[in-house]
Amino acid sequence: MKELKYHISNKAHLETYLAAEYRKGASEEVLKYLRREGMDYLAKRRSDNARRIKVGGMWNEHINPLQTEKKRIVASLAYPKYNRNNADPRQMALKAYLVVIDTLLGKMRREATCVPFDDRPTMTPIEYAKAKNVPNNGEHWTDFVPLHIRQRVCQMFDEIPYTPKARRKIAFERVVGIELHTLLKDRLIRRTEKELVKCKQDALLNPSDEKLPERVQRIEQALVFIDKLEPNEPVPATWHGLL
Repeated sequence: MKELKYHISNKAHLETYLAAEYRKGASEEVLKYLRREGMDYLAKRRSDNARRIKVGGMWNEHINPLQTEKKRIVASLAYPKYNRNNADPRQMALKAYLVVIDTLLGKMRREATCVPFDDRPTMTPIEYAKAKNVPNNGEHWTDFVPLHIRQRVCQMFDEIPYTPKARRKIAFERVVGIELHTLLKDRLIRRTEKELVKCKQDALLNPSDEKLPERVQRIEQALVFIDKLEPNEPVPATWHGLL
């Protein structure tokens, strides 16, 4: 099988490979075995590729705002008033923050582009968060930065001398763009409403189950909380994160 997968990437390649094996004198039983193994391999390949695309999209929901934050930092570092002195507290804080952002971007991009059949599992952000004990189920990109690193960088920003009328930079701010917020919020509402309908149906079919009405009430409460999320507020992956 290991040799077979190096020769095929689609059904046409498989047929070409089998024809070549037939010309070499492979028996009918061997050809049937190779065809079955090849079809199983192609099915797994399609499934893994579909999951990789889906998982990559989930990671991009963290990567895109992280890239936006990086652009803001780079723009601030390029501001003439602050790039003359490397010992300037603001310059030092921004550079330290940029190192953290770049490191996190690298990690997230590796997860987003995890190649099928390699030694690493393809994990969604939530699966990764659970495996690595990331807080809040990895709701926002800031959750993926260890607390002690966040505290260290924030301390550097706190030590920047006050400048009248100047806007102070807030590191690791838990905000998302309005477009992404709307997308995630609408998606969460649809999923939650679908679960609510199913739960209500289960409650009607199983009147003796006392837990179902309570679950219906919790889901309805979660929908109220979802509706009240602020435009730039991070959106949890499931309604459970709101209760």
